[in-house]
Amino acid sequence: MFLIITWDHCYAQESIVFDAQPQWTQGINISGKCFFYEDPNEKPLDFEEVKKQAFVPFDSTLINHRTNKPLLIQWYTFSISNRSVTDTIHLKVTASLHYFSRLYTAEGLIAKSGIYETSVPASGKGNMPLMVEPSTTKTFWLRTEDRQGHIMPPVIWLDTQLSFVSNLAAGQHTNRLIFLLLSMLTGCLLFITLFAAYHYYLYRDKVFLWYIAYTGSSVLTGLFWIDIRLAVGIFSSFFHDLIFSIFLFLIPVMYGLFIGNMLKIKNQFKKTWFVVKILMAIATAQMLIELITFQMGHFIFNEYFNYFVSIIPVAILNILLLVLTALSKEKVKWFMFGGLLSMLLLWCLPMLVFPNITIRFDAVTMVLIFVPFYFLLGLTIEAICFSFALSYRSKLILIEKNNLQHQYSLQLEDELAKRTHELEQQNKISEAEKIKQVQAAFEKKIAETEMTALRAQMNPHFIFNCLNSIKLYTLENDSKTASEYLTIFSQLIRLVLENSHSEKISLKKELETLRLYIELEAMRFKDKVHYEISVAPEIDQEYTEIPPLLIQPYVENAIWHGLMHKRIGGTIHIHVTQDSADRLLVEVSDDGVGRQQAAAYKSKTATKNKSYGLKMTSERISIINQLYNMDADVEITDLTDAANNPTGTKVKIKIPV
Repeated sequence: MFLIITWDHCYAQESIVFDAQPQWTQGINISGKCFFYEDPNEKPLDFEEVKKQAFVPFDSTLINHRTNKPLLIQWYTFSISNRSVTDTIHLKVTASLHYFSRLYTAEGLIAKSGIYETSVPASGKGNMPLMVEPSTTKTFWLRTEDRQGHIMPPVIWLDTQLSFVSNLAAGQHTNRLIFLLLSMLTGCLLFITLFAAYHYYLYRDKVFLWYIAYTGSSVLTGLFWIDIRLAVGIFSSFFHDLIFSIFLFLIPVMYGLFIGNMLKIKNQFKKTWFVVKILMAIATAQMLIELITFQMGHFIFNEYFNYFVSIIPVAILNILLLVLTALSKEKVKWFMFGGLLSMLLLWCLPMLVFPNITIRFDAVTMVLIFVPFYFLLGLTIEAICFSFALSYRSKLILIEKNNLQHQYSLQLEDELAKRTHELEQQNKISEAEKIKQVQAAFEKKIAETEMTALRAQMNPHFIFNCLNSIKLYTLENDSKTASEYLTIFSQLIRLVLENSHSEKISLKKELETLRLYIELEAMRFKDKVHYEISVAPEIDQEYTEIPPLLIQPYVENAIWHGLMHKRIGGTIHIHVTQDSADRLLVEVSDDGVGRQQAAAYKSKTATKNKSYGLKMTSERISIINQLYNMDADVEITDLTDAANNPTGTKVKIKIPV
């Protein structure tokens, strides 16, 4: 009986006694007067069950800092006795900044606190009010919840309103430098993220997406540590756990993918990059496992599976990335290497700094002992170095693009000179053939010679106009349009040269030549020329043959005489029908200014040069009629509206087949 009484006496809890409302300017530490119980269950006990458990006098050696539980639930109990018969005692319980803190009386929950608690204002985090009525003794239970490996030192204080405000002001004064530095680093990362987003909008380069994901996550990490250190209350508990998991495991994955795309590591080191991807997959799985575990409050599978979640794969991933960056052949690698190395050195720096720091509660010491500051500083320096790498990469791309453009311009000039020389040679050959054929002894041969000469003269007529257009675009430095124009021009020249050697060609080839010519003129007049070519379905374009370049001069005349004087341009309609079994009817109509108005403009280019093609075509039709005993004919009609105002011109070409 004596032993039992002695044992009960040893474990009897001593009350904290007050005779009146205290007026402290400094709180008192009541940790030594608390009893302690650590919840060993994976699924936490509720308050009613906890009250039945055996509490023991608190001793800091009872705290298990290395536990396999995902959540660390600890209970403290203490009693306060108010011997005053008139005063109600109002105090505040100030605990270390745990993730969640709850204060209970025998009746139930009376206050909440904690850095993850969003239901209380920032000024209320870390303190919970209590009240003891006169001549009353009350027992209180304090519940703290922390994440595995993140437990805070167990310190419990009683404060008055005055002492609490004094301590709060002193703490804010001490934290001013750490807040300034964390805000500057986070703001720098935010600016880099916005800068990268703007560059992605301009260039649509997917490497910027990984960079944005990396720096954006770093911004969230900076806000997370500001929230944790200063208890601002920015994020909910879920986002706290999410951002912390991303910080530990996913940020290395994102800057790893960024480095891999920037330096093209997967092309240079295929086998090693496969290992890197495995480590990235492990880190991503670790993030999900840790997030789900903390949200559920217990392990997904069993406690031994928790050993899978460690920073070892991430450490190996960083070392591999550092080595691969140094071995890369890309010119920007040293920017990447410097950023990655700076980050890793800063992450390891606390291990060297902490043993040599004398703990003082001043602003500088608070910065030096705050480990996340080194992490965020490392991420910021790394992001800045990566920004230099992106800028240098953009410069290299611009240089390469300019070189390619210069080479392409030289190639176009050589091609143009070559084409011009070929055309000049072709013209000389055609002239020589003309002189030789003129010396023939009979009339039919003379007609054939004149026919060939007229066909050959069409080539320079086309080339003259097209080369002027190419020259114009070259002088305007419009290389893209010049390239498109030269492509169509080369196709047209090929067809014209092929057709010039044939007395007759298929209707399909003639219309294709005509289409290419109109597209060249449309480009030249900035899309003011539109056209529509239609062929009656009963006409076989492959086997219907007509003399080459017979329709083109009338189309050219419609463009230069009819459409070029209209401010908004116009449309040319080419309609091919067969009005009889042995004759084609080609109608070329335009909605230009009409022949009378065109004559009034007296354009030198339109009058002198463009009418030359019509003159040659008229001579060709006469020779065709004489040579093949045909009855080809051309009819030109002026189009007018109801008020007899000119609305264009229609040309009907009747071609026997």
